[in-house]
Amino acid sequence: MAAADPAPAAPVATEDVDPNDPEVQACASFALESFSHFRQDPHLYSITKFYSVKRANIGGGQYDMDVEVTKAQPTTEEQAERDSSHTLTSPEAQVFRCQFVVLSVPWKNQRVLIQSTCTPVQQ
Repeated sequence: MAAADPAPAAPVATEDVDPNDPEVQACASFALESFSHFRQDPHLYSITKFYSVKRANIGGGQYDMDVEVTKAQPTTEEQAERDSSHTLTSPEAQVFRCQFVVLSVPWKNQRVLIQSTCTPVQQ
């Protein structure tokens, strides 16, 4: 007699989350820090718009974020402290549409960037 196939895993339910939620902000900052690190660019980047944020409760929270990321002015460390919230408005400003997926385990103070996909936005 053949063994029965295991039942397929049930899909994980997701829910919309407020982008202003403190854990969403922490996950977004973590994803943006990783994005900036891997680009090895002297510019600062900031999230200028949240299109959507969804959370799946799987061993913590998996946050799927669809965001707009804008390149800020090149800075020195001193300028970065003064001007960290200013972004370029000139034609050379670069805007990206990014999908970040971050797994967060807040009770262990751990976050893992599972996926980062960014494409330039035509202006």
